[in-house]
Amino acid sequence: MSIKNVQARLGRIVDSFDAQIEYIEKRGVADYYGSIFETVPQSDYLVLTGRGRLRHIADKMSASLASTGTPSYYMDTSDDPSHLNRLGPSDQVLLVHSSNEPRGYLTHLLDGLGSDVPLNVITDRRDGWPSRPGQVLVVNAPDTVPPGVEPDILSMALGDTLLAGLESAREFTEVDFLKDHPKGSLGKNISADQKQGEAKSLDYLPPAEQALQALREERNGIAALWDQLDRDALAVWLETFSRGGKRIITTGMGKPGYCMRYLTVLMNELGSASFYVHPAECVHGDLGRIGDGSVVVAYSHSGETDEMLNILPRMKERGATLLSLTNNIESTLGQQSDVVLKAGAPEVDPIRKAPTGSTVAALSLATALVASSIEV
Repeated sequence: MSIKNVQARLGRIVDSFDAQIEYIEKRGVADYYGSIFETVPQSDYLVLTGRGRLRHIADKMSASLASTGTPSYYMDTSDDPSHLNRLGPSDQVLLVHSSNEPRGYLTHLLDGLGSDVPLNVITDRRDGWPSRPGQVLVVNAPDTVPPGVEPDILSMALGDTLLAGLESAREFTEVDFLKDHPKGSLGKNISADQKQGEAKSLDYLPPAEQALQALREERNGIAALWDQLDRDALAVWLETFSRGGKRIITTGMGKPGYCMRYLTVLMNELGSASFYVHPAECVHGDLGRIGDGSVVVAYSHSGETDEMLNILPRMKERGATLLSLTNNIESTLGQQSDVVLKAGAPEVDPIRKAPTGSTVAALSLATALVASSIEV
């Protein structure tokens, strides 16, 4: 596995962000996003769906949107379209789509969805979409190389831009955020700021401009990753990962967990037997899934997520090698890992709390690491 390839792959992801930003600017940001920031807040629910690797991108988007004021959930519609039949014009659907998808899947979805239900799409397929309510957000990643993660990461970033624009449209605040985060490190930080009189007031840009600003900031966060990486630790991480062990197991809590689920699918596609374990389920018996000789890839932005820390001692007792990604390499997770890499970036939503820039940067690094054996 090659350090040079990690750098080259991160560079390609940055280039794809540059192409996406240029595309939106040339088209016009208001035209690109259309009326989505007006119609989504008026809907009952925003239902997300996707297939393959993109299902985990869509699932992460729905969780992020739900945590920032948009009633949203993920629904797997690839086999059974019956849920779609129950949606009405007061709902909206957001499909995360790849042009590589079988046409039968798209036909199946459209046949199950009423023509009056708005269908928004994030896709690298530019044309051929039926005329119906909703917005098509084109993913512009013109120079992808196997395993083709660039459009996927751009899709997740575009989901973050929707979140940023909807925060602006709703004039969402930290206090609003806290209501749906009564526990966890983010909620604790906001509560502490409030007690000290440090709760922030916000100056929002118009929603579409806020969205594009978020995309620019995510691009910069990924571009800064390479300079913060410890090259010696990177070499050891790659060498340890390349040995593989009996299984490669991923884990992460909350939004990082969705990123690790995506990584699991990618690793299986690349030939490494891999599966995901949920940290909260591990303490209820799922730690038994982690066998001696396994390699665990863990991601926690803070490195202090309670559910993650609870499973570390038993994981080590069971003979697993722990490779971690975190924004804080001095954290408990970092200190207890066999190898730790810094994977962080600032959040890009207006309240700077929702996992956006951090998860896009970490997933960019994670995909570059696992795909580094493929020549760019």
